[in-house]
Amino acid sequence: MHSITAIVATYNRRDYLEQAVDALLAQTRPPEQIVIWDDGSTDGTERYAAPLAAASDGRILYRRGENRGKSAALNAALHCATGDRIWICDDDDIAMPDAAERLAAALDASGAGMAIGRHTRFRTDPATGAEQDLGTGYWPDLSQGSLLRHLLEDIFFFQNAALVRREALGRVGPFREDLARSIDYEMFVRLAVRVPMVLADGILFRQRKHDGARGPAAARHAAARSEAVWREADRAIFAAFRPVLPLALYEALFDAGDPALLRRAALLQRGCVHARRTDWPAAWEDFEAAAAIHAPGPLAPTERAILRRALAGKHGPADGFAAPALARLRTLARTGPLGREIAAALGRGAVWRARAALGARDLSAAVRAARFVWRAGGAAALRPPTAGDAAPHITERRTPAPRAYAW
Repeated sequence: MHSITAIVATYNRRDYLEQAVDALLAQTRPPEQIVIWDDGSTDGTERYAAPLAAASDGRILYRRGENRGKSAALNAALHCATGDRIWICDDDDIAMPDAAERLAAALDASGAGMAIGRHTRFRTDPATGAEQDLGTGYWPDLSQGSLLRHLLEDIFFFQNAALVRREALGRVGPFREDLARSIDYEMFVRLAVRVPMVLADGILFRQRKHDGARGPAAARHAAARSEAVWREADRAIFAAFRPVLPLALYEALFDAGDPALLRRAALLQRGCVHARRTDWPAAWEDFEAAAAIHAPGPLAPTERAILRRALAGKHGPADGFAAPALARLRTLARTGPLGREIAAALGRGAVWRARAALGARDLSAAVRAARFVWRAGGAAALRPPTAGDAAPHITERRTPAPRAYAW
């Protein structure tokens, strides 16, 4: 049997930590090793964890260092790990009893490099102690496209729901210690572009939502600011990925009979990824490059769907509806028939944004979205697209072509 090391990096969450570790000890497929790395806590974490480790006959390892942030803590803990399967668990979340068993079964049966799965969220009322189930939150429609494409567009699974082969971690290198945010997402992308993923069944852990401070001691932020903080961090890490991840990786997500069509779909998909990161300058660069490709036929339904998703990111459009973006959109629509199609398909995504804003009674956001729709072609963006017999055959792969990992 392969061995599992569970790693918990912690900082000033002594009460939550106890529940997290209890859940690991109660697994139906117990980890052979649990490493608790205390990142300089000052709340009594050591008084709980050190005796627990001392009484565990070596199964639990407790180490304490100065506060250097989560990445440094995880890297240090990985050096102590003995398992050939690594399961990183947050100190405030609770694994389901069969989480390790489900993840290990999926990983071993598939030959993939990383097994992932679903979670549910909960919040505890501080006054009554009652728990409120919040559901999974963002979870994409996995019946279409590959796990890799969905991950590139948005993170939808988290550390407690991921079991990774140790050799895969060795291949991609340590967690980036220069990042204060989105370190898990950045690592998941590095892994997913190098090794295949497999989906494990069922709910694997309960993610605690609470109002405590986030981030390392030197860069703490309140829970209320999380959305802005994560948006900025996600944009920065994908800006760093852009010169590293080859366009061939995106091409491997699709099948098309013509290389020019494959390249066009890849450019649209990469532009979609950056638009969802609110990096619109990068997105426009790709959309314009796609419009300039000499390929047979109009946009395929698969390509139209990519462009609609560009406006559907969880971070919202941000400055995608600002004046500079509207100017780029108008220029794109004037480049020719394909540019007009790309603009109109983006406009269809903005229609969804406008409707969502009206539903939330956010008139200002609805007006900004409506301006985008108008610049995208107005009536052309409002009309449901028709595939037509002339549309080229481009399909999205359920699993990336092997060349996705050969770079």
